[in-house]
Amino acid sequence: MTPAPLISIIIATRNAARDLPRCLDSIRAQTFRDFEVLVGDGASTDETLDIVKAAGDIVTYWESGADSGPYEARNKALGHARGEWICFLGADDWFLDAQALASLAPHLRTAAPRFRVVYSKLRQIDPEGRVIAEAGRPWEQSRESFRSHVCLPHPGLMHHRTLFDLHGRFDESFKMAGDYELLLRELKARDALFVSALTVGMGFRGQTTSPEYFYRLLAEIKVALTRHGLQPPPLRWAYWRFTAWIYVKLHALLGDRRARWLADAYRVATLRKPRYSDPK
Repeated sequence: MTPAPLISIIIATRNAARDLPRCLDSIRAQTFRDFEVLVGDGASTDETLDIVKAAGDIVTYWESGADSGPYEARNKALGHARGEWICFLGADDWFLDAQALASLAPHLRTAAPRFRVVYSKLRQIDPEGRVIAEAGRPWEQSRESFRSHVCLPHPGLMHHRTLFDLHGRFDESFKMAGDYELLLRELKARDALFVSALTVGMGFRGQTTSPEYFYRLLAEIKVALTRHGLQPPPLRWAYWRFTAWIYVKLHALLGDRRARWLADAYRVATLRKPRYSDPK
């Protein structure tokens, strides 16, 4: 058996033929090569599996079968991961340049046992290539907000394999905030290591652009926080829930396109970039 790699990259897919090639190509382009790629597929009915099979030069393990969502797919693949560090990508996530893993590797070799989580910076990018937002700040600036309401940028975030030995795997009862709940187990009382490198792009389209999705995500975040004895900031939480509720009502009254236009008009009026209109 070949030696265990430094990094395991796990990709959860379901009917991801549109986006998966970009993700795999970005991995294939990495100058740092001490990694393995595992794919957990949720019984795709499009060409996803053909794409996975054609990527045998980098994909070392894959399986496909009905599952309850991406957290079950990740958990299944975790059982086959051999890397010292494990990261997760969605099919619509990708490494932004060929040096992404190389920029992280020196930090990964020295981080444990002090740190079991290493993260960097991420960009949310819409289908036209516009940067919607950038996430990822030093831990000293993120600690308080993480422990009250905001997850670290999870695509590409590195988990030391001992984190799963100590805390278990993803809770599959979550549909959107399972990554946040897992990280809370580790980081509610420990620190993470921030690497100031822009490494991952995250596709911004579909349900993740929907305030209805945001409304459901807030509910799961609150469940995760309560489970760990933490509380979100009351005023900010009330504001988020109210604005999401308003959008849901506007959607029912005006329809999808007009409600999205109004949501973006409000963002522009408050000096923020539009993010909900014309989803692809």
